Amino acid sequence: MILGPRALMWSLPVALVATGGCLATRSDIEKLQVSVATMQTTLRTEQVRSDSSNRVFVESVARQLSLQFSREFGVVSDSLRRIASAVQRLQGDVTLSMHDLRVQIATVQEGVGQSQKRIQDLRTSVEATATASPVVPPRAAELGVPAGVPAGATSANAPPAAQLFVAAIDQLRRGATAAAREGLSTLITEYPTHEKAAEAQMLIADAYAQEGNRIAADSVYALVINKYAGPPEVISRSIYKRAMALKEVGQTTESLKLFQTIVDKYPRADVHDLAVEMIRTLKKP
Repeated sequence: MILGPRALMWSLPVALVATGGCLATRSDIEKLQVSVATMQTTLRTEQVRSDSSNRVFVESVARQLSLQFSREFGVVSDSLRRIASAVQRLQGDVTLSMHDLRVQIATVQEGVGQSQKRIQDLRTSVEATATASPVVPPRAAELGVPAGVPAGATSANAPPAAQLFVAAIDQLRRGATAAAREGLSTLITEYPTHEKAAEAQMLIADAYAQEGNRIAADSVYALVINKYAGPPEVISRSIYKRAMALKEVGQTTESLKLFQTIVDKYPRADVHDLAVEMIRTLKKP
């Protein structure tokens, strides 16, 4: 059986007495007990000192771990913030790209629709002119007088509205904006109640915008919106174009009102979905 240090110290005086008999005096035993007590005190002191050192060491390690965790957590937080910011930018880029794509699609659809309508109008105009033209007498034909105009007279009538409209569209495509505006203005003046009058007015605004004259374009778009009751597609497109022009110059509040007007009043318009998308984009924080 192996005795521990404490049991060994207490059993030492007894062993000495047992082995030494009467050789150990009372004084010797007391001295031995004092030595044992001193040794116990020393051991306890060392134990306390050791516990204190361990506690200090543990606290130091805990502080170091806490600091390291804080630093690493800070790095992770920064990384997460950067990732979130990148995701937001990506979402914004995707939104703008989708909006641009929708605008381009709507523009193509609008152009196709206008082209088909213009072709039909031109065909109708040509057929009507051919039907209404009387037979020119031989004498008038020899003199070069146009059909239906008496000899010695010249025609004071403006060209047909459809002809003016188609010619102006062709001039706009070629970049001859001044000539296009002149033809469209003639159409509006000579045929104020024609079904193409409102669209002609909008195309005048488009011509100004193509020239970079934003103020004039905005004024004419406003004229279309306030003067004409229809057709709805022309009015809604004019509102949308004016709203986009206001957005480009930083008038966000006014442009939002116009986009909302399209959403509320023209749910079937080609630009309705574009207006909804623009409202969502402009209201983002």
